[in-house]
Amino acid sequence: MIRADETVKPTIIRVGLTGNIAVGKSTVAKWMASLGCHVLDADILGHQCLEPTETTYDRVVDAFGSSILQEDGTIDRSLLGARVFSDDDNRAKLEAIIHPAIRIKEQLQVDQIERVSGPGIVVTEAALLYETGSVDRYQRIVVVTAGEDICLKRLLECGLSINEAHDRMAAQMVQAEKAALADYVIDNSGARKAAREATQMVCEQLQLDLAEWMAGNRLRLI
Repeated sequence: MIRADETVKPTIIRVGLTGNIAVGKSTVAKWMASLGCHVLDADILGHQCLEPTETTYDRVVDAFGSSILQEDGTIDRSLLGARVFSDDDNRAKLEAIIHPAIRIKEQLQVDQIERVSGPGIVVTEAALLYETGSVDRYQRIVVVTAGEDICLKRLLECGLSINEAHDRMAAQMVQAEKAALADYVIDNSGARKAAREATQMVCEQLQLDLAEWMAGNRLRLI
């Protein structure tokens, strides 16, 4: 699948790394970073958007009320998360405020990487690429998958209640649908070594994709 702007000579290839909650995206992202990719984390960018110095902070407080604030004036992300993951309207409201700001921050970082480091692969780890219609910003999409039972177990181990875990899992697309739309799929259900090796194979293929991209050739369809 070909995405993003092909009208200029590229020096980087942008990769969206996605998958449902608790599949192990962050682990795969760390492996990709160790293999030479530049990695951005949309969650971190989103957290930055909730800081009091950001314009989005006031919009979020206006939308959800001062009850989401802690004593020091910062937004209680756990409380906010509980509200948005249990209510589709609240989730859509938050996403409408935060996601455009995340995209701006992401683009600024991509531009900086391109200026400072030159040619390379920039990976953005983001859970909701498909749900927010953001896939067209990337030349390649990598989806990480894991068994639903494994994901549920991981969420419970992180301290979520069973209802909270189910709410968060239900708020995303079915894993099989994401995998069917992906350029590359990494199964993180089994042995860690197998997932690590699969990640290395994907990174090797992305390097070949980058070479084709920089040569001015259209990336092959997958």
